Amino acid sequence: MAHKNLKLTTLVAAGLLSTMTMQAQASEKELLDVLLENGVISKGQHKALEKKFIKSNGTKVSTKGGVKVKSADGDYSFQFGGRIMVDAGYSDEDKTALESGTEFRRLRMFAKGKLHKDWGYKVQVDYSDDALAIKDAYITHIPWGLKIGNFKQPIGLEELTSSKYTTFMERSLPAVFATSHRIGVGVNRGGNNWSLAGSVYGGQSKDAEDGQEGYGFGARATFAPMAEKTRVVHLGVAVAREEPLDDGDDIRFRQRPEFHAASTRLVDTGTISNVDNIQRYGLEAAAVVGPFSLQGEYLKASVSRDSGFSDADFDGAYISASYFLTGESRPYKAKKGTFGRVKPKSKSGAWEVAARYSTLDLNDGAIQGGEEDNWTVGLNWYVNPHVRIMANYIDVDVDKGGVNDNPSIFALRTQIDF
Repeated sequence: MAHKNLKLTTLVAAGLLSTMTMQAQASEKELLDVLLENGVISKGQHKALEKKFIKSNGTKVSTKGGVKVKSADGDYSFQFGGRIMVDAGYSDEDKTALESGTEFRRLRMFAKGKLHKDWGYKVQVDYSDDALAIKDAYITHIPWGLKIGNFKQPIGLEELTSSKYTTFMERSLPAVFATSHRIGVGVNRGGNNWSLAGSVYGGQSKDAEDGQEGYGFGARATFAPMAEKTRVVHLGVAVAREEPLDDGDDIRFRQRPEFHAASTRLVDTGTISNVDNIQRYGLEAAAVVGPFSLQGEYLKASVSRDSGFSDADFDGAYISASYFLTGESRPYKAKKGTFGRVKPKSKSGAWEVAARYSTLDLNDGAIQGGEEDNWTVGLNWYVNPHVRIMANYIDVDVDKGGVNDNPSIFALRTQIDF
């Protein structure tokens, strides 16, 4: 009798599944789950039917969080997605003219996937500032954690955390020292409480005619003594060195007041010439205790110069805190040493309050780029996992050339990613 019931149950479930089209594949999986929950089929039958269904139906298509296509054996996949960030802000000027206005902060589209199980790719382009720019564009060997192409180099917790998931509208002042996207070769490995990344990448020559690109290399290591779902302690260190191949190459550090639509840089070293090499250093720490989180970084850039020019050191730091009024926790990804997507507990969304202090010093010897201190308070409404509305108020304090400038900015962002 039991065998007949099993056969009958299997035929009923298979018959129901066979009547559905590819467009409703997500619902087919839900049907199996309902049959299991109602006791119509056992866990073993559920697993066997699921495997049989996947095998017989081949490619799986999902539209949850973007368009995703995956082969039955999982060796091939394709995903298309993007992000739209719309900003508006008002700048209350002090001494320096500072822009107010609106902009598409990011209009970004990407395609990524897996080819023959072990190999993958990602291509991501961004249209902002009235220009099209390639962001990520790389080939990856998944088992080795190998990347070849254009990708973010390993320095900076805030820099390496996606803009989709950062607590504030803009990264802090010392993010100016991060290497960001370069063409190179890198490896990223990680475990349950650690990550290790290293890369070799090309430089950025200023000579458009016959300049040599130069090269750089960097590494970052993170360790999480605690890496639980709602309790995290994160520690990290990073270092990078760049060697221009052209004699007399140059570099420049300058920064906006943490509002991108205000294109004026209130601190700026100007062009630093005769650069021999550039060394970058980073220290980072973060903690999550339930709905509360704390995060901070120290970043430094040391510029060595030749031909008798004086070397220069610049640095900056920030510390930030946030609290979820609705009880969520910032999700931590230990294998990458970064933070990820917040998923609201309620259909009404999640609410987060945050505050940050950041400082940047671009003064050293004859180079007087200025010092800037920013205080930012923020309010975030995570409408759902893919839609967020942000509000930031930034109090700016700049000292440059003996002049103090103290503007303030109120900014809003609506973002969606898929």
